[in-house]
Amino acid sequence: SALSSEQILEQLSSNSLDLGVSYLERLDTERFETLPLGDTRMGLLFDPRHFDFGEPPLSWQALSELPLGLLTSGMHFRQSIDHNFHSRSLTPQLLLQTDAVHQLVQAVHGGLCCAVMPLAAGLEALTGHLRLQPIEHASTLAPLGLIMRRSAPRSALAEACIAEYRQALGEA
Repeated sequence: SALSSEQILEQLSSNSLDLGVSYLERLDTERFETLPLGDTRMGLLFDPRHFDFGEPPLSWQALSELPLGLLTSGMHFRQSIDHNFHSRSLTPQLLLQTDAVHQLVQAVHGGLCCAVMPLAAGLEALTGHLRLQPIEHASTLAPLGLIMRRSAPRSALAEACIAEYRQALGEA
């Protein structure tokens, strides 16, 4: 299920969740074991029936001129988007703001707006029409990571997932 970073950490702490994926920024590494998943690059999700951008990566300047649907400002991904606009002295044209990715995808599919989304999330495959185009110099402020609590009880499945990922990375 989709949970906020705070909810993931709370549920890991209370033993309601065995393993999570969250941003590693401000994470208590004494309580949680982490494995970084790498940088999260950003792209612009759009419907080519309503918008056309050509092939090259898009600039933040070009994005500032588009009607955008974005996640709410309390979410880590949105904070990275805001940072990218503000660091370039740009202001996005915010048309829609929600904490539900599904609502953003629906708005994009309907031609209402475009949305800045994770580049490798596969969201463009949700319908036959959506496209995800890279944005130049666009990644999140904090890396994502696989997270498991350090204290017992620890799930055997979670430990196996961590071990498998370590082996895939060549850390084992």
